[in-house]
Amino acid sequence: MIKLIISDIDGTLVPDGTDKINHEIFSVIQTLYKRGIRFAAASGRQFISIKKLFEPIADIIFYIPDGGSVVRTLDETIFEETIPQDIAKEVARDILSIPGCDMMICGMKGTYVMDKNSKMAKWLIDSYHFDVEEIKNLDDEINDEILKVSLYHVDDAEGKASDFFMDKWKDTLQLSCAGVMWIDCSHKNANKGIALQHLQKYLKITKEETMAFGDNINDLEMIENSGISYAIGNARDEIKAAADYIADTNVNDGVLKELKKLLAKSE
Repeated sequence: MIKLIISDIDGTLVPDGTDKINHEIFSVIQTLYKRGIRFAAASGRQFISIKKLFEPIADIIFYIPDGGSVVRTLDETIFEETIPQDIAKEVARDILSIPGCDMMICGMKGTYVMDKNSKMAKWLIDSYHFDVEEIKNLDDEINDEILKVSLYHVDDAEGKASDFFMDKWKDTLQLSCAGVMWIDCSHKNANKGIALQHLQKYLKITKEETMAFGDNINDLEMIENSGISYAIGNARDEIKAAADYIADTNVNDGVLKELKKLLAKSE
């Protein structure tokens, strides 16, 4: 019997970088909760962004923000992995040295960028609803615990990071493709799969009692740690190959359709 559902957000529940979620999913998750089935949202987004997206049911779900660096409820942190500021800032400098790329530093309190008027920053604020703070100098201390640093490119983050950047940092940090625009750099022991294992242990729920939904490379470990897994119809081929089933696309409410099937079976 499924007791835990974990789902990616961007590319899986909603089109990348939007808040266009079908509100029917809130009532479905609430009904599943009443039947003993918990829901976790796992994303590269920061906690505040996920909380705003799921506001109607914010108090009954689990949050796995920043690519798996944290597992939490509204009030309790279950697991977190941070990276030292000196490493985070060196990563940020390397990103900014790549033509056409921008970066964000994500902490427990907020997200830090070099220019709040940049295309990336405006997208983070207007579409993701991030709390964004501008920093002028990477040499200055950031009063926050750092969870990840992300490389942004408008349409080819993976390609832009493929040369010196990946080679330099692959043995030090967890590097995850989070869509065409993002490469997330986090603690070596932080990904959605590891985060899921911590949540399973916290809830005393097994892999076989877990159902997962994803679309991108950074969802792979999450899918591998679930008893039943779905790739969304618009997912990368690598995720479709790894998943047990293929759901409908995000714009056709693929996750919602499968949750409604699970709801019918749980009656």
